[in-house]
Amino acid sequence: MRNTIHARTRPRLGLVLSVLAVGALVAACAQPPGQTPTSAPPTAAPTGQPAAAALVIDSDTVLGPKNLTDAEKPTKTCVQANRFAHNEQVVWRVKVIDGATGEALDDTALTSVEVTLPDQTLALKYGPHPAKEPVDFFWTTSWVVPEGYPSGSLDYRIVATAADGRTATWEQFKVTFAMLIITDDVRAVIATPVPSPTP
Repeated sequence: MRNTIHARTRPRLGLVLSVLAVGALVAACAQPPGQTPTSAPPTAAPTGQPAAAALVIDSDTVLGPKNLTDAEKPTKTCVQANRFAHNEQVVWRVKVIDGATGEALDDTALTSVEVTLPDQTLALKYGPHPAKEPVDFFWTTSWVVPEGYPSGSLDYRIVATAADGRTATWEQFKVTFAMLIITDDVRAVIATPVPSPTP
């Protein structure tokens, strides 16, 4: 009987020793040599002054009505585009979002929104769109591509400045075919009718 008990105890003892050995190996691998486990580093105490939330710029470009025929205007005006011919009107539409509230900022919260081209800077204005039956409010400006202006990708950036001093800058992806492109095409200029003087 004594030999039977001893035979059953020996495998169990071997199993326990194996588990302890594996545990020691895992503990040794968990720390670099020569170092002992330490508690997690303490986090910095809050200062009570929250960081100012960032401004977020949402923007696109659309084709304006300048030099479009009456037949083209209903289907092409305000349609998103990144390729423009000479004498076509590039329109920038911009919303600036307050990262703290998620709200779009108007001209009481922003002191300026500007589009910077290689040779000039355009100021955007805040207002309702469409003008006659508005469904939204945002910032806009436009530029008619002059004849003779260099064709190819047009680099630009948008800078918004808030009344509280925060600023944000938006830039295009630096992928040529995703940027604003001035094509070699030249659209015919359509003269703007001059209203007749009232008697």
